[in-house]
Amino acid sequence: MRRSLLLLLFAVPLGCGVSILPHNDFDRLPRDARQEIFDAENDLVIAKNREDAAEDKKRATLQVTHDLDLRWQRTTKRLTAAGQAGKLPQAKKVLDAEEAYLNAEVQVQNAEIQTSRVETELSRARLTLVRQRELARIGRVTGASLKPLEADVKTYETQLKAADATATTIRTRAEGWLEAWKAAEDEYARGSGGDYDTVVWVD
Repeated sequence: MRRSLLLLLFAVPLGCGVSILPHNDFDRLPRDARQEIFDAENDLVIAKNREDAAEDKKRATLQVTHDLDLRWQRTTKRLTAAGQAGKLPQAKKVLDAEEAYLNAEVQVQNAEIQTSRVETELSRARLTLVRQRELARIGRVTGASLKPLEADVKTYETQLKAADATATTIRTRAEGWLEAWKAAEDEYARGSGGDYDTVVWVD
């Protein structure tokens, strides 16, 4: 199945200045060359899966954020029914701290999505370069045709490095919001005699 997918990919035009490797030429490639193509293809699949996973994680976080109002309504009812309405102001601080953290996490996930998209483009550029290199090896294209593809790879490598640095900065900032949320939880627990189960975190 992998072989069929790879041959299908080779049958698709790769862009301006990039030729198609016929099936019979692919079959005559040395084993190490075919393995290099397989590896590059696999890297592209992995990168795309990471991109999809980052987007799924963002959707899940947005759903949790969206549900905060419902959680607060349940919390209010529980505390009031238990005769503990006096805890509501501090409980709201916990909820607000959690919301701030979740918003920060969405920013982290936006950065991770951007990083994974660049990684996908880098993997695609590397795969294209590997294919073209093999075409050059068998004389189907000139060595000069590799230069723009090599430049594309370098461009995406630079972009990925910058995206990684940005994601790290945003992730570090989110850790501060996580600490603030946990501090608010601890403060609430101290004011409730150590009772974490009263309402705020249990749905």
